[in-house]
Amino acid sequence: MREMNIKNLDLNLLAALNALLEEKNVTRAAARINLSQPATSRALARLRNMFQDPLLVKGAKGMVLTARANELYQPLQHILNDITAMVSPPSIEPGAMQGEVVIATRDYELAAILPKVINRLRVESPNLTLRIIPLIGDDLSSLENQHVDFILTATESKAATLYRYTVYKESFVCLASKDNPAIQKGMTLETYTAAKHCLVTISGFGLGIVDTLLAQKNLKRNVVVRVPHFLAVAHIIADSDLVVTLPRRLGELLSRQENIILINPPLKIPSFPVYLYWHARNQNNPIHRWIRKVIQTSDGK
Repeated sequence: MREMNIKNLDLNLLAALNALLEEKNVTRAAARINLSQPATSRALARLRNMFQDPLLVKGAKGMVLTARANELYQPLQHILNDITAMVSPPSIEPGAMQGEVVIATRDYELAAILPKVINRLRVESPNLTLRIIPLIGDDLSSLENQHVDFILTATESKAATLYRYTVYKESFVCLASKDNPAIQKGMTLETYTAAKHCLVTISGFGLGIVDTLLAQKNLKRNVVVRVPHFLAVAHIIADSDLVVTLPRRLGELLSRQENIILINPPLKIPSFPVYLYWHARNQNNPIHRWIRKVIQTSDGK
């Protein structure tokens, strides 16, 4: 009989039982749990059948609890509290968070976004450790394999198991040495295509988006150096005649170096989104929710 009661137990009945025991009145209990009075009366009937006890009986000043109802009250509170804790999203204060968070990204996103994130976490979550690893190509499978917690990238993916949000939209700028003769009279499309360029390409091969846009105008630029990392270009162009076109946030950061100037490109280059990806299994993880909030509010500006 006990096994059958558990199998047939409707959790909504526990909420009704709690309201009835505390209110000792069907009408008030119904209002408290947002049920009609007839529905609450039916719930009471089911509860009486389940516990084989009237639970509420008439007294001199209204309804009173039976001895069995009084016995049920405290265990019921523990059960309801446990159920509430079980179904509520887990929560923990940032200062109490511990463990390691692994983010895969490239040097551009690392330099443009993560310094502010790291600084904030050091202050608000000092017991969390952060490990940044290189993102290889456009492969996001490390999220599926649980090798990383997040991937910060401009890579597009519509995988059903991954969540993402746009951290920001990025535009482009050019960097060059202040002494570069190619820019002394300003940067026009003519001087841009005539200049010698450094291209950042992770694979070391192929063309960039700028080359595709120039080809649409039957133009071509002169790429004489290809490098796999963004952070190397400032040192490369500082004392050379090269021009590099790169994401604006990184360009603004690198242009702080002496002898480097920032120039708007002479052609319109579409902006691109930078995404933060995470796996669906971690959607409600409190540490993950906190990291996502920190990154979203530290968007590189």
